[in-house]
Amino acid sequence: MEGHPKEIAHRLSDWALWTAQSGRISDNTTADRACEFYTRYEDDIALIKELNLNAFRLSFNWPALLSDETDGTSVHRALDPVQVQYYRNLLSALKAQGVTTFATLFHFTLPEFLAAAGGWENPMVIEAFEHFSRLCAESFGDLVDYWITINEPLAYAYQSFISGLWPPGKRGEYLSAFTVIRHMLEGHARAYHAIKSVNGASQISYTMHWRPFVPKNRLNPLDYVARFFRDYVFNHLFPEAVQTGVLRFPFPLNYNPFVRKVAGRVDGLINTCDYLAINYYTRELSQFKFIWPLDLFGERSDKAELDTNDMGWEIYPDGLFDLLTRDTLPYQKNGDGSKRPIVITENGYAATFEAELTEGDWSLADQTRISYLTAHLKAIHRAIALGVDVRGYLYWSLLDNFEWAEGLRARFGLVRVTFSTQERILRASARVYGEIARNNAVDPDILLAPSKNTLL
Repeated sequence: MEGHPKEIAHRLSDWALWTAQSGRISDNTTADRACEFYTRYEDDIALIKELNLNAFRLSFNWPALLSDETDGTSVHRALDPVQVQYYRNLLSALKAQGVTTFATLFHFTLPEFLAAAGGWENPMVIEAFEHFSRLCAESFGDLVDYWITINEPLAYAYQSFISGLWPPGKRGEYLSAFTVIRHMLEGHARAYHAIKSVNGASQISYTMHWRPFVPKNRLNPLDYVARFFRDYVFNHLFPEAVQTGVLRFPFPLNYNPFVRKVAGRVDGLINTCDYLAINYYTRELSQFKFIWPLDLFGERSDKAELDTNDMGWEIYPDGLFDLLTRDTLPYQKNGDGSKRPIVITENGYAATFEAELTEGDWSLADQTRISYLTAHLKAIHRAIALGVDVRGYLYWSLLDNFEWAEGLRARFGLVRVTFSTQERILRASARVYGEIARNNAVDPDILLAPSKNTLL
């Protein structure tokens, strides 16, 4: 979170409003300051270079980038020239250091006026997103190497309309979630073509949060039912639609009259994916839940079988290898049969520490993060050795950050941020990762990939 002063001062986004409501965030913190990247990006770019990193992922702040207009409902608002200049300065500073840029257009925050109109449930957002995407391509296209239209569409649909932990806070609203998925597919397709209309050579994708689902009880066929529906909808529904141009729901969901209206062909969608962008953190144990009305998706088991991070996420590097060599195979080829390159756009380990902590060496010796990082890099190397075209890996995240419903206490950063002072200190994992990036190797015998393809 950049701590964007315009967004926060005027509560321009659904998230800026959400975090100001009591009880919405687990540690009662807000993103009003977060890691203050907006004002400290030059120092943070210096950290990127110190750590030998040659790629960086950022997001364009849709709410803050829009100009101030009296007609607050217009879907065709211009961009604010002051904010355009900020992002051009940021991107130019990265390019001056030889850093490859990955830019995301929708990373969960909606302009407040669109959220108030129903957000992604309202088809007007599709047109607004297409327009915003075209303006960003015109304003920043010369400085962006890789575009990401939408970050983790299924995670967004789940957290916002099933679990209720993100705005608008709806719970168990599957039909709303399916509508959102449909509209996000349409929004992705139109954003893709809008960017291509500005620069046909642009590299564009969406990012999926891939999560292996495993039945909790391997002897219980009902747990396999829950695993199937969770896996198909969360992992395959969106990329299969992009691959084929058709949104399909599994039986018996496809017999629901509302679902049948949502399903079907999406204009301009097929093969709108120039590279495969994957976020991977953990696996999930799934179990059937005996409730009425019947819920085929079951629930996540709260019992872990493997070591976990402080958020209860199992550490499972084999899952990354499996999805690269098996689960994503249908999406690793373009329509003409050529290989589609892959970039791991997020992978990381979270430890929890209160936001108020200041002095001391807390969290600096983070051996578990080092183990997590190297194990997952070795899993990627194994996949590359089998011919999988992985071009790059971006750790999440460079800095401790505001992590949505978890607030400031979930710390993924290679760099520790003392939020009260905004002091940055390299953790042990940062120094290890810096050496991995410098050598392009986990150790002298395990090379990650040919250096010409690596975006560490």
